[in-house]
Amino acid sequence: MRFDNWQPPLIEHGKLTKWNWMVYHPNNLILGKKVDIGAFTYINAKHGVKLGDDVQIGSHCSIYSISTIDDKQAEVVLKSNARIGSHCTVLPGVTIGENSIVGAHSFVNKDVPDNVIAFGTPIKVVRKLENNFEKNMKNVNTKWKIPLFKIHSTQDDVDAVTNVIKRGTSWACGPEVEEFEKNIASYVDVNYSLSFNSGTSALHTLLLAHGIKEEDEVIVPSFTFIATANAVVLAGGSPVFAESETTTFGLDIEDVKKKITARTKAIITIHYGGFPAKDILKLRELADEHNILLIEDAAESIGAKIGNKKIGSFGHSAIFSFCQGKVLAVGEGGAIVTNSREVYEKAKLIRSHGRVENKIDYFSSTGDNDYIDVGYNYRMSSLLAALGNSQLKKIQDIIDMRKKHAQYLNDNLSSIQNVEIPTELPGHYSVYQMYTIKLNSEETRNKLMKHLENNGIMSKIYFNPVHLKTIYKKRYGCQEGSLLKTELLSKRVLNIPLYPTISKDELDFMIEKIKECCDGNI
Repeated sequence: MRFDNWQPPLIEHGKLTKWNWMVYHPNNLILGKKVDIGAFTYINAKHGVKLGDDVQIGSHCSIYSISTIDDKQAEVVLKSNARIGSHCTVLPGVTIGENSIVGAHSFVNKDVPDNVIAFGTPIKVVRKLENNFEKNMKNVNTKWKIPLFKIHSTQDDVDAVTNVIKRGTSWACGPEVEEFEKNIASYVDVNYSLSFNSGTSALHTLLLAHGIKEEDEVIVPSFTFIATANAVVLAGGSPVFAESETTTFGLDIEDVKKKITARTKAIITIHYGGFPAKDILKLRELADEHNILLIEDAAESIGAKIGNKKIGSFGHSAIFSFCQGKVLAVGEGGAIVTNSREVYEKAKLIRSHGRVENKIDYFSSTGDNDYIDVGYNYRMSSLLAALGNSQLKKIQDIIDMRKKHAQYLNDNLSSIQNVEIPTELPGHYSVYQMYTIKLNSEETRNKLMKHLENNGIMSKIYFNPVHLKTIYKKRYGCQEGSLLKTELLSKRVLNIPLYPTISKDELDFMIEKIKECCDGNI
């Protein structure tokens, strides 16, 4: 019964399930995920039986929420990962703790704490279980015991993609694509959205649709992923690097002012790691004052907002990325959002070979289409769009999990010397796509990174300065020392693991190793 695509069985009152166990009053039975119940087990759930995720119950057990002896009536709870051997009896009102093991033939007439082994008639705790993540992870056969990120998926995601595959048609541009675009536009509260095969493709297309051309200058951060600058080059423009502020890591408004010239066509700011850029409102005012574009590279920050206004709706247009480490993850993918009909229509042409789309899509039509521009094959497939729709339905749950884990890290890392935790500004709503700490020096940062690696914890530097990459040093003459604030910032930052399903044990182990290093105990 325990398998990756677990689904609860059909449960009818007083009838055997397909795995030959029986429930009375199934409406009062709450099943967690991947619950494993042995054959010929009887559950009377009249007054509530709650089984957490990954609970295992042996065969021939009896669980009562109402007693046949003294008429006691109370809910029974088996917390996540509880284990009960065969031929056990559990009485009303009992709670069996998380990770605990109850031996076979036991009579459970009282609560069993978390993380213990218990057995007997009546039940008795005989041993406390070690809950030692460091010890347990020695059995994990991979270098990274805690990766930087994991994609959060549910059966809904599997079903969404499977349905498209089983349909056998319209894998490239089925109805899921248009649905996804409408859903994104509605979520961000803009007029138009257009999906792409990556955030990079989206940004390249957006610059072309806005008319960026040769000799146009576009002010960009150097503290970003290289695609922010590369997209400007691919569109024919010239990137002009500006400093990033050190609070939220968006563009520094004061340095941007110094970089504006008569050739400046646009400003691209990033919303780093799920945090709204501190100066986004001032940047929009500055752009409007100089009659230039403000484009939001919000690749990492879908769902973030200032007040009730979503990131992606502050600039003239914006892009998102949906690659595997993002808040909304489909593997690879991206989107443009804009209120401009003209930009939207131009982007549609550029995205798909300059093709004029008819009412019936190209792959479903026997006719020919006209081509009125030169474009690219930047489309998102129906498979990815289906996954995107499924992920978007639970995006708030994903964000809530991220914020909960981030708060736990904030609470436990804030007192460690030489460590500075992320800053969430008043009125800003951050989604913690990444969790970035700042160390007091490059030496401390590198020492911590090595210590984490030695303990199987992945970390990464986001980002080393783009202006110091070989392509920009050779082609544009960029030099070390030209962006001192950015260069210093990049020497101090370190990303540590944070993802929706990260466990408390994983967080505690990581916190312990950071303390060891930064408190001088290694």
